Amino acid sequence: MMRFSALALSTAVALVGNLGIALGDCSFDEISLQTTPGFTITIDKEYKILEDTIAKVKYGLYCDSQPKGVDGVDKWFKVPVSSVGVRVPIASGFLEALGHRDALTAADSPGNLTNICLDASKIKSLDSEEQANVDVVFSSDAASDGDKSVRLPTDDSLSPLQKAEWIKFVAAFFNDEKSSDSLFSSISDAYNCHWSNLQNLAQQPHAYWIQYADNNGKPSYNIIDSSYQKSLLAGAGATNDTSKALDDSSDLTKFQNAIKDADFVIDQTNLTEYGKRATEWYSKFGYSDPQNSGVSFLLSRNIWRTDKYTSKSGVSNFPEFGYVRPDLVLQDIISVIEPTYDPGHTRRWMLWLGGTNEDTVAIDADNYDCSSPWISSVTKCTARSDFTGSDPDTSDSSEKPDDSDKDNSGSGSSGRTGKIVGGVVGAFVFVVLGIVGLHYFNRHRRNARIQALRQSDFGGEGINLHDARRFS
Repeated sequence: MMRFSALALSTAVALVGNLGIALGDCSFDEISLQTTPGFTITIDKEYKILEDTIAKVKYGLYCDSQPKGVDGVDKWFKVPVSSVGVRVPIASGFLEALGHRDALTAADSPGNLTNICLDASKIKSLDSEEQANVDVVFSSDAASDGDKSVRLPTDDSLSPLQKAEWIKFVAAFFNDEKSSDSLFSSISDAYNCHWSNLQNLAQQPHAYWIQYADNNGKPSYNIIDSSYQKSLLAGAGATNDTSKALDDSSDLTKFQNAIKDADFVIDQTNLTEYGKRATEWYSKFGYSDPQNSGVSFLLSRNIWRTDKYTSKSGVSNFPEFGYVRPDLVLQDIISVIEPTYDPGHTRRWMLWLGGTNEDTVAIDADNYDCSSPWISSVTKCTARSDFTGSDPDTSDSSEKPDDSDKDNSGSGSSGRTGKIVGGVVGAFVFVVLGIVGLHYFNRHRRNARIQALRQSDFGGEGINLHDARRFS
């Protein structure tokens, strides 16, 4: 009997242990928010409430049975979820960073997902039939898929860190808050560190984020001053006057005047003429003779975009991975504006559009390791206060892009550098002209002497001009 009781006790302990693991998998970890991302998380012992304070929607998440008598909850979800549908690319990026890529089983446009680690054979088109087979659908609209839809931010009204912190919101559906909190803390630390390091520039560059749009046949030229873009430019040490944003966005002349002080522009126009997008860009923005425009960013050809990193079919990876890793996006922009800050940085998303080449990079196993994905690995930034800007005299001249150069080796020098270099070049030209003038003066004297010798009776023969020129 005692032997049986011991066995029963041992079994009971094992069962409790297993139950404890199960409960542990469904435990609700309380975490804090570092920014004001537009959502809150409230933890109760039986459930947690995610409130989208922007869309004013409350989601209730529970483990075992749906709680009773909880007021104000719009939708309930049993967690952890195991099957996810996505209608916005940022959701796929969050799942990849959290290590839950296998949960993605349906997408609005599966062919537009750029993550090479996804099993394409398992991802169905998110139609009405597939909605029934997923636990949750992450969308741009909280009402897109009835009770299964959950909104994620897709506009740029949030700052880069605010937007990236929504990884904690997604993680809550997997009870994975601690992992997301740790990853975001590392991302935030790196972002803020690089930001601080670029705030001691001796001369701040001017940079604008711009966009052209066709509104029913009427052109629209815009200086983008949303929080996302402004924060990234400021973090890279750049400044601009976004108050110049036009009341009448159809006025091309006013737009060109507003950005003529730019050393750099970052464009997010929907360009479609692949292989000729530089020409398309110049045409849309009305620059018929950019090299004689006198505009700094046109002369240095510092026109950039964020769609260098793409799928094999040419879909930009930026909306999928870039929004998840603002620290890497900031480093990309810094590498363009201040290339000597971190010469070893490899750009992922910044594409140079200043010449005829469009050196996009297709995601493959050579630049993305599915077993050790860089999207969830953060390199620590070292704080420094000594960086005051790239020195044009020490910058690698190979960094200057050319029409025949590859984007990987190209980083246009800024208009600030151009002004400095312009003065050096002017002095150099003056010296060269002096040397050339002296050369032709001496050549004139020599030819006069040769002519005189030819006319003399020296040795009975004149000197051959071909032989004479050998000594010039």
